[in-house]
Amino acid sequence: MGTILAEDNYMEQVDSHIEKGSCLEEYLSIFLHNARIVSAQEDNRVLFYRGQSNKGYSLTPSVFRRGLLSKEHTLINDMMLNSPDEFIGLNNGLERLIKMQHYGLPTRLLDITLNPLVALHFACKDDPDVDGEVFAFYDYIQRPSEMNVRCLAALSEYNGSSERQMLGFLTDRGFNNLEIVKLTSITHIPIEAPLNNERIKRQHGAFLLVGMRGDDGGNPFQKTAFDLKPLLIRDYHDGISRSIIIPKEEKTELLKELDAFGINHGFLFPELEHQAAYIKDKYEEV
Repeated sequence: MGTILAEDNYMEQVDSHIEKGSCLEEYLSIFLHNARIVSAQEDNRVLFYRGQSNKGYSLTPSVFRRGLLSKEHTLINDMMLNSPDEFIGLNNGLERLIKMQHYGLPTRLLDITLNPLVALHFACKDDPDVDGEVFAFYDYIQRPSEMNVRCLAALSEYNGSSERQMLGFLTDRGFNNLEIVKLTSITHIPIEAPLNNERIKRQHGAFLLVGMRGDDGGNPFQKTAFDLKPLLIRDYHDGISRSIIIPKEEKTELLKELDAFGINHGFLFPELEHQAAYIKDKYEEV
C-alpha cells in the first residue's frame, strides 16, 4: 500500500503544476481516480500500468508472436551458448529472462510500470497515426523468489507436451511436490523487478510473467499463445479504469507535456545509444 499512497501523492503534486485545459490534465484525473480507489482498499494489491502505441495490439509477450513460442527454449539456449559470460552469477530462470528481455530477445515477460505517466509516454511515442492505449492492472504482486514465479520462469525452457514430461523437467531442476495442474492454469504473475539496472529504476519497472495457457481447452501441458487483454481489462465493477484510449491527435502534445516533467525517451532509456536518439529527435526538423 505504501507504493500506491506515494504514487497518489506524487500525482497530486504534478496535478498542481498543470495548467487547466492541457492534454495531460484529462489523463491525470483518471490516474488520480484509480489511485484514490486503490488507496481506500484494505489489501495488498498493487496498481500498475502498461502503455501500447496502438490500441489494436494484443496484450501478448514477444515470444508469443511470429511463430517463436515453439522455439522459446532454443532462443534461450542459443543466447546462453553464444554469450555464456553474460549469465554468470544469474542463478534462476527469471534473472536470465529479465536480462534477455533487456537486450531484446523475445521472452514471455511483459514490461509494466508503477508510474502511469511512464505508461502514457509509451502509449504516445510510436505510431503517430493510430490511437494508443494505457492498461491499468490491479493485482497482488509477487517477489522473484516465490515458488510459482520460479517454476513458471523455468518452464520457459520446457518443450514437452505431457504431464510426465513437465513433471520430469521440473523435478530435474529441483522443483518437487508440485501441483502441476494448478501451475498450468496460471495465466500471468505480476512480479517485482530487481532494481539491478538504471533503466528499470527510471521506468519504475515491474514485469508480467505470462503463463502456459489462457483457456481451459487443449493440452494443458503444451505451450500455447494467448491474448491477456480480454482477461485483464474486463469490467470488475470496482470503478478502476482499466483501458484508457489515447487519441492519435493528442500524442504529440502529450509527449511535449510529459517531457516538461522529465518523462521522455532520454530519461527512461539511459543507455548512450538512446541518449543520442533522444537528442537527434529533439532537434530534427519534421
